[in-house]
Amino acid sequence: EVDHSWSILHELLDTMVRSLAGRMDVSQVEGDAILFISGLSTAEVVNALEGTFVAFHRRLRDMQAVTTCPCSACANIGILKLKFVIHHGKFSRQRLGSVEQLHGTDVIVAHRLLKNKVPSKEYLLVTDAVLERLPADMRSRFTPHTEEFDLGAISGGYEEIAYLWQAAQATERKRVLPEEAMVNSDVLVDAPRELVYKLMLKPAVMERYLFADGVDAVPGARGEDLGSEFHCHHGGSLVSMRVVSLEPGQELTLIADQPTTMHITTRLSDAGAGQTKVSRSFLWEEPAHPEVAQSVRPMMEAMVAAGETVIKQVFEENAAAAKARAASPD
Repeated sequence: EVDHSWSILHELLDTMVRSLAGRMDVSQVEGDAILFISGLSTAEVVNALEGTFVAFHRRLRDMQAVTTCPCSACANIGILKLKFVIHHGKFSRQRLGSVEQLHGTDVIVAHRLLKNKVPSKEYLLVTDAVLERLPADMRSRFTPHTEEFDLGAISGGYEEIAYLWQAAQATERKRVLPEEAMVNSDVLVDAPRELVYKLMLKPAVMERYLFADGVDAVPGARGEDLGSEFHCHHGGSLVSMRVVSLEPGQELTLIADQPTTMHITTRLSDAGAGQTKVSRSFLWEEPAHPEVAQSVRPMMEAMVAAGETVIKQVFEENAAAAKARAASPD
């Protein structure tokens, strides 16, 4: 159970670090808390943390969905909560061997605020130094709050943020039905359904049918496919995809962030004689700019059509290789 508690905590902390990568740097990890530093504006910091809150709860939900272990740590994944403390101030760095520590009164303030009397389980707690740097519309979301410490009174405000995850869930899409898709595609592949499903999310295979120069994979919840992420390199651009739902062996849905927010549902069905029908449905958000919106559909139609040929080729190659290995005496 202790090992499971640690692996759950590690996965959730890693989710937050990846969510903030490139925008905030990890300074220290202390048990179940992470100290980040950032050169972003205060408004950008708030926005980044709100996005991370959603990412945290999405991973939490996916971990619950794939967990079958009955131990207390695994059974109680769903009760975990997340809170943030934001402070703006100065600090100095001190290195002890290979470890660099932050020092200064403002660092102490941030640490002290972790123990507070905010009447909420999930919140953003900010100091006056942060509030005064926020735009008025963002500042108005915070309820005034003061904490008393031996350092003196520390004033600021807090925002309850549970609504962020509720709002994100309300707009989430789990699959694209053929009748609502903007583009549909069907390919008959001479390969068994189990093998096709097994290969669908292999980076080397995705590289080919997505016409990518390379695909980097990040494991999903508890190491499973659900929630896994794929960063596809296309020349100088990067397309990020995430598995949002799946039915093992039959269906999976990914969300992509380029060329616009797009959902792709792939369904696999037995076609007899060891063949598989690969059906894909694409649905995307129309870009605001009319010219860009006009160009997306023909681009996607061409890409999907080209992908059909590659999908057939890559899966049949792998099926033939699997047969050859099975027939080999070694």
